[in-house]
Amino acid sequence: MEAMHYAITLPADYDMAIIRARVASKGPLLDDFPGLGLKAYLIREKGVRGSTVNQYAPFYLWASPEGMGRFLWEGGGFAGLVAAFGRPSVRRWAGLSCLSGPSSLSNVRFATLREQAIAADIDPSGAIAEAREQLAIEAVREGSCLSALAVDPTDWKQMVFRLWASEPPEEAGSTYEVLHLSRPGVDGLIAGV
Repeated sequence: MEAMHYAITLPADYDMAIIRARVASKGPLLDDFPGLGLKAYLIREKGVRGSTVNQYAPFYLWASPEGMGRFLWEGGGFAGLVAAFGRPSVRRWAGLSCLSGPSSLSNVRFATLREQAIAADIDPSGAIAEAREQLAIEAVREGSCLSALAVDPTDWKQMVFRLWASEPPEEAGSTYEVLHLSRPGVDGLIAGV
C-alpha cells in the first residue's frame, strides 16, 4: 500500500462551488481505476472547522505502485488536474496499516490527516509498533469508518489518515470535508479482510 496526498491552496475568495462541481462530474471517473485502493476528494474552506485556507486536497491509498504511476504520468487523470491548477507537489508515504471502523464507508463525511515526527533518538521499529497499536485503538472509535497509518522515511514522519461518518475530534488532525469517495480496491487494503 502506498499513501499519496497533494493540496492545492486556492485564493481566499475562491468560489468552492467550482471544486464541488468538478468533483461531482469527475470523481466517479476513478471509481473503477485499476490499482487504486481509495481516493478521498477532500476540501477545506476558509472559516469552516478552523481552516484558514480554501483547499482542494485529494488523498489516495494505492493498492499498487503501478496504479499510482498510471494515474500520475501515464494519462490516468492527473494531467487534467495539472491543466486546471498547475502541477502540485505530491507527498508519498509507505503504507503500514489500514483498518476499518464501526461506521460504514458509505457514510463518510469527513477526513482527518495528522503527521508526527519520529524523533531521531527513537528506534523507528518501536515507534511504528506503538503507532500501530494506537491506530487499532482509534479505529474502533465511534464515527470512525477507516484508519490508515503510513510513514515517510525521507524525514521520518508518520501519518495517520482517517475517514469519519460524524464530526471528528479536534485531536484527530486537520479536518477536511469529503466530497466523493472512490474505493475500487479498499477491501484488499483493510487488515483482516
